[in-house]
Amino acid sequence: MKKIDWIKVILIVSLFGNVVFFMNQKKDSRNQELKYELLNANIHRDLAQLEATIQYQQDHNWNNETLVTQKLDDAIDSIILHSGMERDKDKEDILMKMYDYMNEFKVGDEILDVNLNDKQRADYIYLGEKLRSNGWTFNVGYDTSWETFASKVKELVTES
Repeated sequence: MKKIDWIKVILIVSLFGNVVFFMNQKKDSRNQELKYELLNANIHRDLAQLEATIQYQQDHNWNNETLVTQKLDDAIDSIILHSGMERDKDKEDILMKMYDYMNEFKVGDEILDVNLNDKQRADYIYLGEKLRSNGWTFNVGYDTSWETFASKVKELVTES
C-alpha cells in the first residue's frame, strides 16, 4: 500500500471515530438534561405540594398538621436524592444549601400525630409564602433547566 493510501485510511478511521465520539457526547448531554428534568421536576412537585398543603391547613384551621410535616419530609427526600446523584460539586453545594434551609423547618422525627405550636405554624406560613413568592407552586409553569432551578433555590434560601 502506498503512503497516500495509508493517509486516506487514517483520515477515514479518524472521521468515523470523531462521529462516534460526537454522537456519544450528544447522548450523554441529553441524558444529563433528562436527569435534571426528572429530579428538578420532583423537587418542584414536592415543594408545590408543601406550599399547597400549608395554605390548605392555614385555610382549614390546621386540622391535620401532620400533612405539612409529611410534605416537608417528601421535599427533603427529593433534595437528598438529587444531591446523592449529583457529580458536580458546585451543584451539590446548591442542593445542600436547599437541604439545610428546608431542614430548619422540621419539627422532629415523628411522622404520626404532629401538633405544631404557634411559632412552628408561623414558620410554616412564612415558608409557604416564600415558596409561593419564588414560584414553587402549582399556579405557575416552571423550567427544569439547571440554571433556572439553581436561581430559584438561591432566591428561596436567601433571607429577605
